[in-house]
Amino acid sequence: MQQDRYEIYHQEETSFQLVHSYSCWQQVVQWAFELELNKKQKWYVVDIHADDNCEDVFQIDAFGLLKPTGHCAGSFYEQVRLLSLPALTLEGVIEPLGLTDGVTILKPLAEASYEIQVLNGNDGMSTFAAESSLLEAPFQRQYQSDNDVALLVYCNDELIATALFSRYIEDHRFPFHSSELCYELSLHTVYVLPQYRSLGIATCLANSIVNIARKDMLNLHHVLQGKIRLKPWFSALALTPGGEAICDILSEAFVEMNDDIIEELMDEGMAISYQDPVIFVEGMA
Repeated sequence: MQQDRYEIYHQEETSFQLVHSYSCWQQVVQWAFELELNKKQKWYVVDIHADDNCEDVFQIDAFGLLKPTGHCAGSFYEQVRLLSLPALTLEGVIEPLGLTDGVTILKPLAEASYEIQVLNGNDGMSTFAAESSLLEAPFQRQYQSDNDVALLVYCNDELIATALFSRYIEDHRFPFHSSELCYELSLHTVYVLPQYRSLGIATCLANSIVNIARKDMLNLHHVLQGKIRLKPWFSALALTPGGEAICDILSEAFVEMNDDIIEELMDEGMAISYQDPVIFVEGMA
């Protein structure tokens, strides 16, 4: 079945919900005209088959009229996505452990629920906390199966450490700022069993997370090619005093990584404007 050309989205705070779709523009116009609107509601129409460089996102105003937002279709948007976890593994992003018989595995968080439950009973281990809603960014993220990630460390077939984090790219159809897209790395938990601490495992996990962000951002910069600036974000929720130290290490490494990428791309001759990272670390300890 052919997909309808026009999709209608309703904005609820920072999220956008697909509500209707139509095959003809006349149907969209009629629907918008009959829509009961108030000032707090925002509705958008997306033309998913618009030609390159043609306007493809429209907002329905208070009178039911459709106004272009200034967003134009572009084939390069099809490549604005995060690298897959298998691709990242092949790129060698996982930092080597200074631990005999130690191995680190990268997988989607949804596939690591059993492993996380194994550690969850340990004192000091926290997975996604309710307070993590405090870290919601003011932009709509694109969700993919590889957004929520688990780094799992094993030693002699025993799970001894984990790092849980998420990575997002902003939905280009509804950008917070029209001239830029946001890439966000959000740290949730780093945990190492007590008997394996002070061996550098947490540092290796932190380095692996920064390596993943570096690969993501380099790929996105090359896709965007300076047409739209990439705005980097780092957010973290520190639930314990030890967690605060890891958050500080990661936030500093994230800033340094962004500096290195910008310098590297400028040396390659790419037209790119520097974007200061946004750092948002919340301490709950």
